[in-house]
Amino acid sequence: MTCQFAIASDESDVFSLGEIVVSEQTGVKDIAINNTMTEEQIELVGAKTAADALDFIPGVHTAQSSKGEKFITIQGFEQDKILILLDGVPYYETNYGQLDLNQIPASIIAKIEVTKGASSVLYGPNGMGGVVNIITKKGQDGVSGELEASVGQMGQNNESASMSLGKNGFSLFATVNHRGRDSMRMSNDYEPILSDIKDKYGDLPKQMIVEDGDKRENSSYDSTNIWVRGGYANENSEFFASVFNLDTERDLPYNTRYNKVFSDFSSFANISEYKDTGVDLSGLHRINDSLTLRALAYYHIHDDSYDSYDTPEQYVKLAVSSYSDYTGGGAIFADINLTDWNRLSVSVNYKNDVHKKKNVAYVDPDESHGYERSQLDTISFAAEDTMTFGALNVVAGIAWHKQTVGEDRGIDADTDNDDSDTFDPSLGMSYTFDNAGLVYGSIAQKTRFATFSEMYDDTGARHDLKPERNTSYTLGWKNDLAYTWLNNIDIGLFYHDISDKIVEVYITDPTVPDSKLEVNQNVGTSKFYGVEFSTLSQLSENVSLSFDYSYTHARNESEDRESDYFRDIPKDSFTAMLNWYQPTLDINSNLRVRYRTDILIDVDSDEWESDTLTIDMGVKKAFTPQFSAYVNLNNVLDESHYEGYGQPNEGRSYEVGVKYRF
Repeated sequence: MTCQFAIASDESDVFSLGEIVVSEQTGVKDIAINNTMTEEQIELVGAKTAADALDFIPGVHTAQSSKGEKFITIQGFEQDKILILLDGVPYYETNYGQLDLNQIPASIIAKIEVTKGASSVLYGPNGMGGVVNIITKKGQDGVSGELEASVGQMGQNNESASMSLGKNGFSLFATVNHRGRDSMRMSNDYEPILSDIKDKYGDLPKQMIVEDGDKRENSSYDSTNIWVRGGYANENSEFFASVFNLDTERDLPYNTRYNKVFSDFSSFANISEYKDTGVDLSGLHRINDSLTLRALAYYHIHDDSYDSYDTPEQYVKLAVSSYSDYTGGGAIFADINLTDWNRLSVSVNYKNDVHKKKNVAYVDPDESHGYERSQLDTISFAAEDTMTFGALNVVAGIAWHKQTVGEDRGIDADTDNDDSDTFDPSLGMSYTFDNAGLVYGSIAQKTRFATFSEMYDDTGARHDLKPERNTSYTLGWKNDLAYTWLNNIDIGLFYHDISDKIVEVYITDPTVPDSKLEVNQNVGTSKFYGVEFSTLSQLSENVSLSFDYSYTHARNESEDRESDYFRDIPKDSFTAMLNWYQPTLDINSNLRVRYRTDILIDVDSDEWESDTLTIDMGVKKAFTPQFSAYVNLNNVLDESHYEGYGQPNEGRSYEVGVKYRF
């Protein structure tokens, strides 16, 4: 993916502390499948959020949850098994282990790095499928800024303002972003279907149409995000502090396939609050040519309120379920140049997770309860050694992780049966040939700990679960070529063997022998393998073409499994992008095509999307070096498909915007 812009982004925009672990101090980038998406490329595809941008990275697929969140899968792994980092700091909520990636505005992103398989052991656990590091911007010398605004159909709007200040090593970057819409337009090809209704409160029919097309029911959205970073940097030291507030209110589009209504919970709901606030501190000091120390500290709060109603018309509010989650922690890294050919990095990571939930039931007050608090701690020690022998690069790592549940809904937890400590070794090699590019291979063990939501059954009892484990194998080749029609090529093969997978099973309820109880147990196994293939061609001085293909074979091999397949994982995924720059008129235009096959939408009904095709296009015109205007047209063919169970996609949409840089 490549593009020429009237104003190029300076590398000093990148907040270097966020990427230093994987790309500067160790050789992991050379032994694993990895992709980088820059600020220019994010702008090229018209992305407004991190989720929009990630959907264009090979091997990554975005889908929509029943809660209206955008989440990703990578090489078969769901987002809660992928380590999402924001400038090197874990970004998640403590109950389900993932957050809506639409919360992160594109206006703060300098680049996104995705490392799959043998990602660095220095990050800590929970990256079974890899690591996504979203690296944000920082202030530059002088005074500069950016103003942007765009509008679309059905009240769609986006406004952002950024300011950068810098002098004598001190810098400040601040941005405020607002996005909203009155409704989402559905494809003209959408066909209304009957939704199954499980109503234990009112008298709704067993089946009814909850979405008839045109304007998506209950799909308004309003998000305001503030991000501020300030710091100081010189030749030997960097110190930065970040403060953010990501705040969203949204209606919850109803599931077109299945809905349920109880006295204290309903699928007919709104998200009245979805807010992430936090403070991140980071520092680096180069003591001498042989030793560099780095540190991170963070405290994040996630507030989440789910308002349940009796019917799609929302006549009666039944209940409000609220989460108030806290995550605090930090990490210390030491990077040691032992010799000219040997670099060692060691790390200590610690984090404390608190999950608090309460329920206010208006119809049945007996279902109400105040905040119930659960808490766990995770600690990790790791070492990673990079050895270079001429053209041969060897990376060896080892990590020890332990998770301990300290509090169970306000009561000190019994950890006698806690079997949560693991060792994760990794080994990788790469060799650079004079004219044949770089060949690499790796094997790595990865750990993912259970989340709060997996520990508890329907009765509220907690179950001790072992960590999930993945043995990941990678083999690849990449090369820069001199052909005008093919500038570079990157091919990667992957194989993942997952054991102790946490799966839902039904057992006899000890309190009601004639009924079944749904619990999670470590009885699952699965295997994922496939290939990723990327090329870039500079067809002429002003015309470029990129092509990405990924094949993923993901199979569930657990006993008593409902299906051999997993949801939201395309078998084949093609992405092609054609970009043309017209220098005389200073116009950039691009055509983006995505095609995906064989996506399982629902296990119970065995519903599949046999294929999905999305064609987008955009044009950007620079009137002056500071002022430009753009038009983006998405889903040009107005194709209708499902982005998740009961979640139809947006139809054809447009966006017209202007941007001013100073």
